[in-house]
Amino acid sequence: MADGAASTLFKAEYEREMESWLRRRFGWLLGSTIVYELLSLLVAMGGLLIYRLAKNTDLGAITETDASREQLESLRENAPEYLTLNILGTILMLAVAARAFTAVRPKLETREQTLRAANWFILQIGAISYGADLATQLLFTDNTGQPGAPGLSYILFLHVLPSIFLPWSPRESLRPIYPLVSMFILELVILKVAGRIGMGQVVVMLVGVPFMLVPGLIINWWRLRTHRRRFDRRMVTKGYFSMRRELAQARALQMALFPKPVRAPHLEFDFTYMPANEVGGDFIHASISESGRVDIVMMDVTGHGMASALTVARLSGEVERLLAEDPDIAPGSVLRALNRYATLTLAKHSVYLTALAIQVDPASGVVRYANAGHPPAWVRRGDGKVERFDSTTFLLGAVSDADFEDDEMEIVLSAADVLVLVTDGVHESIDRAGRQFGLERLQDSLGRTPAPERWSAHLTQAVEQWSGRIGDDDVLVATVRTPLATARLPKTRSFAEDIEMETTLGMSRVPTMGATQSVASATHGVAATEGVTTAVPEGVEATP
Repeated sequence: MADGAASTLFKAEYEREMESWLRRRFGWLLGSTIVYELLSLLVAMGGLLIYRLAKNTDLGAITETDASREQLESLRENAPEYLTLNILGTILMLAVAARAFTAVRPKLETREQTLRAANWFILQIGAISYGADLATQLLFTDNTGQPGAPGLSYILFLHVLPSIFLPWSPRESLRPIYPLVSMFILELVILKVAGRIGMGQVVVMLVGVPFMLVPGLIINWWRLRTHRRRFDRRMVTKGYFSMRRELAQARALQMALFPKPVRAPHLEFDFTYMPANEVGGDFIHASISESGRVDIVMMDVTGHGMASALTVARLSGEVERLLAEDPDIAPGSVLRALNRYATLTLAKHSVYLTALAIQVDPASGVVRYANAGHPPAWVRRGDGKVERFDSTTFLLGAVSDADFEDDEMEIVLSAADVLVLVTDGVHESIDRAGRQFGLERLQDSLGRTPAPERWSAHLTQAVEQWSGRIGDDDVLVATVRTPLATARLPKTRSFAEDIEMETTLGMSRVPTMGATQSVASATHGVAATEGVTTAVPEGVEATP
């Protein structure tokens, strides 16, 4: 049985089921034996009663031949002793079965205990059977049939009958057979010494012993094989639905960690999340401070599925802790702290993540931005131009805290602009021909005119149409708008670059100009390139 359980994915469940099944069927075996012995007792007692009633019957009136009359006379003479011996044997078997059913069976707990009890029961029944048969062969030499034949049939009966009831393996079914075969050999020896059987008959019967075991072995093998297949199918089906139910619960719990979209006059925050499985490794945190500033952290853990989802749960708690302990923490500092956390706890398990942290001031539209190996952030301007903002530092967990750079950039949103944040499941989505969606196609989708009502839903739909499905990787798209923001010049350089530019060129930032002032911007030190506005020193000619 252990060998069969080892071939399944549910060994513990298989062991428990087989244990319960064996106890239940052992009870059936005992109950059936009790019923059979009761019927045998009634038959034997009925035969004895009939003998008493027919004791004085004239045998000549029953048969006319002398041979038949002599045979009936012999049976009538031996019937009381034979029936009495049969009744005694039946009573002993009934007592053994009743004791096992009432006293032994209720105390059985383990499979091994049940097997041991079944073996002892079979041995006791076998000992009584062989003793009765030997007494019959020695006491009633006439009309007892072939000496030793009943003993051979007992091996067949005491192996096949338990095998019909008990779900044990072929090897386990042979445990009580070895002592029974020893009893049978002892009976043959006694019968040979008593002159009731010849040596040739002894050899024939010993050769026939293995054949008596074949039916029971086939029954045991077929039953366990069939049951194991049904059990595997049942457990796989049960496990599948259980897994689906647990994954659905896990998805609900993970989605509870996500923020709620915000649609207010001064701020619009929206996102669409499509995990490759029920749960995934993409996550976004968004919270609003007492001053009205919005903190957003988007993360993408390597891989997807349950392992990544568990990592996301840990990271979401860490992000909440960081922002709760220091409400004014800068995006670069958030990434530095997450890198320290990933280096100490995740990298040793070869788990890394990309992350993007931003702070948004809805009143001014100023966005402080830091990107740790994450896909670019995008700004879709009100006039349809698209700007791209790449990574500013390393993948989280890849370098130590001392080597990590927490550079930040500043982006300024006007009332008509939208900031778009994505994970790599967007541009790495593959169609049936093996082609990636790509950053260029993503930029083209962002440049669509007119703009859709929900950019997150629009981009997710574009990816789904490209790949024909959502399933190869997690897809997360988030958007931020500041409808009441005052337009300013987008600041796309880091603060360190600002200092360097002011020191070497004496340049500082100038206000943002609208699309209709692009021609005049050259004389004021601003060169407008497609999709990106870059400040240049006064007196330096703007080049395309």
